[in-house]
Amino acid sequence: MSQETPQAAASESAFPPVGIDAKFTAPDVQPRSPWQRWRDFWFCPADPTTLAFIRISTGLLVLYIHLAYSLDLQAFFGEHGWYAARFINRERKESPMVVTPWLDHWEDSQEGWAQLSDFPHRRAALMRFLRSLPADAAQRQRDLAYLQRIFAYRNSADVLIALNYVQSMATERELERYLTALQGGQVELSEEIVIGARPKSFGKQYEPPPVFATLSADEKRQLAQEIRHFWHALARVPWIDPKQERTYVINHFMEAGPVMRQALLEFMLTLPDDEQQRNALLDYLEYWNVDPRKVYRQGHAIFSMWFHVTDPTAMACIHGGVLVLIALFTVGLFTRVTSVLVWLATVSYIHRTQQILFGMDTMMNILLFYLMIGNCGAALSLDRLIARYRATRAALRRGGLDAATRAFLAYPPPSVAAGFAQRLIQVHFCFIYMAAGLSKLKGGMWWHGQAFWEVLVNPEFTLLHYSWYENTVRWLVSFKPVYHVMLVSAVWFTLFVEIAGPFLLWTRLRWLIIFLATLMHAIIAVLMGLNLFELLMIVMLLAFLPDRVIRDRFRGGSDLPRFRWCFHLPRDAECRTAAWIAAIDVDNQVRLQPVSAEQKTPYLLRDHGEMLREQEAVQVLASSLRLAPLLVPLLWLPGLRGWLTRRLFPA
Repeated sequence: MSQETPQAAASESAFPPVGIDAKFTAPDVQPRSPWQRWRDFWFCPADPTTLAFIRISTGLLVLYIHLAYSLDLQAFFGEHGWYAARFINRERKESPMVVTPWLDHWEDSQEGWAQLSDFPHRRAALMRFLRSLPADAAQRQRDLAYLQRIFAYRNSADVLIALNYVQSMATERELERYLTALQGGQVELSEEIVIGARPKSFGKQYEPPPVFATLSADEKRQLAQEIRHFWHALARVPWIDPKQERTYVINHFMEAGPVMRQALLEFMLTLPDDEQQRNALLDYLEYWNVDPRKVYRQGHAIFSMWFHVTDPTAMACIHGGVLVLIALFTVGLFTRVTSVLVWLATVSYIHRTQQILFGMDTMMNILLFYLMIGNCGAALSLDRLIARYRATRAALRRGGLDAATRAFLAYPPPSVAAGFAQRLIQVHFCFIYMAAGLSKLKGGMWWHGQAFWEVLVNPEFTLLHYSWYENTVRWLVSFKPVYHVMLVSAVWFTLFVEIAGPFLLWTRLRWLIIFLATLMHAIIAVLMGLNLFELLMIVMLLAFLPDRVIRDRFRGGSDLPRFRWCFHLPRDAECRTAAWIAAIDVDNQVRLQPVSAEQKTPYLLRDHGEMLREQEAVQVLASSLRLAPLLVPLLWLPGLRGWLTRRLFPA
């Protein structure tokens, strides 16, 4: 019987047989509650470099947009611009906010609002009629009694017949003849007046309409008085063109629906007796086409500095300050403050002239708002360089660089705020895509492919004014199969990206959707000329890049030159110089090495041992450090190279 050796026993203990409580290296997956999953989705720490790159891209686009505003600053935002200050001030203070009842079960509300015609000349005629109504409520009730009667009819055709009946009474003589016939009197009948092939009135010329035939004699006499008062109310109006404008008023009552007719009648009957209040109501109705007593609120709670600053010189100064703020935000200086100020400034531009607002402004506002939430200046910024300097300076005061400081200098620390802001951009982007895709399904042109063709040949957007583009389109449509395949492919491609994209972006197909979405926006930018809008959408897509992808692309390779900066630790001036070198050394090419006091410091030491000082060391650092070439043009300024040398090599 053989005996096991100690080595065999140790081997069996190190590698136990499968099935006998073997423990593998894969860790156990700890179950997470729904709350933990929700929290980790929104508040997971992320590398801030991605958000910082979004800041730079957005800042450059925002800077370009506002630089373009500089050329037409007064036309856009001036007191007498395209949308003058007096109009926007009235809009922000008086514009009506109308809401439907809270508990209407999603049914059409039966409550109407007094509205006038959208055509200016017809609206002017209606306003002359409204302003000429008696101030006394009783007299106004008497003049409008006829409208009260006929607007109560359930059959809209009867209302039109009754209004047309009054419209036929062109003169007071005809009025009396019509009313005599209405009350059963004898009127000498004349031949019917024919306009074209249609008689001017119903049946015989003065015969009352059938809707009044069932009334009793007393009711007909009452009706005649109501018609007479209404006719004279129309006759009292100081018309410019009596016949035409009187027709406009009656036609408006005909064309309006039952609810709107009743609302307008209620508005006229409830006008206040006070002349000032009545004129205020009529002015509001004429400008906003709604009864101010029916609105939920007036005005909008919006802010813009251009509401208050209208002097051209002051506007130019403020606009210049905004451009400086945007530049500081782009390079990442004082980002926590400049991000808020830039967002407020851009919103001020948007609120001042909302008539030119379109998708570009919306996307710009979204990005700036989320960049304001996250610490977008924690990487790729001047704030990051300042933080590197302060961390190095504090560590040197403590006696040298510790592990925590070295880790901080190596990479920006992950940030919950950056992850939260990046997640907000991602989710908002998905909602934008889903809304755009589903709204396209509501249009028939997207079902049969005509939508893409309309984009392809729209002369306002596309390159159709170029002969090569026109010839290419003509050549494509000369082959019918190619034409149909092109339209169907473009439509399905767009719908797939916009509807399936919000779901596939959270899967392993994320890279495919990012590529297809970028391609789609590039095509739209070329075909429709919406360059800035599409660039901002592509910037939003950057939020879906995996963590550290952008950071790794900005890192230098392993072949970067390496140096050692030798300095004397107790000397404060040399420690300050070492901290500045560590701040601009974003790839950690220079190792800070304290040396003994016997050596003449500071100096730069190459890997092969060459020692460099003063001008020579400055030149090598400027040509070797990856961030330093951005500062090399500054060395051309007279005296700056000598000043920098004195700062790096203090006496």
